[in-house]
Amino acid sequence: MSEYLLLGLAGIVVFVLAILVWLLRQQQTLKQQFQLLEERVQRSNEDVAGLCSAAVAVDRRLAANDSRLNSIVDQVNTQRQTVNSVTPAEPIPASGYEDVIQKIRNGVGIEELVKDCGLTRDEAVLLMRLHGGGKRSGLA
Repeated sequence: MSEYLLLGLAGIVVFVLAILVWLLRQQQTLKQQFQLLEERVQRSNEDVAGLCSAAVAVDRRLAANDSRLNSIVDQVNTQRQTVNSVTPAEPIPASGYEDVIQKIRNGVGIEELVKDCGLTRDEAVLLMRLHGGGKRSGLA
């Protein structure tokens, strides 16, 4: 019986040794996989750091552009307020142009049309050209 016992013990020892060899191989495989994962994590960390740096640069540019845009909006609003604060001359009704045309035919100059009739200089020049006939006095 001792032979069977020795044979059984030898079998168990061989089995334990086989399991030990298998576990050692598994450990080596896991070490290699762990090293690969560590390298990937390191590369990912470097990528994230680069992305964060780029995001900060983009944020700075966006802030600068936002500041410039706000400045432009302020300038536009200021110009609108300036334009709105200037009271435009009352538009002349269509029948009112008859009086202006009559004044042109009577020899009134551009400056007088601008002052007396509330026309812009360009309007006065246009009307003078259309209805002034041969008279070109006061045209610039």
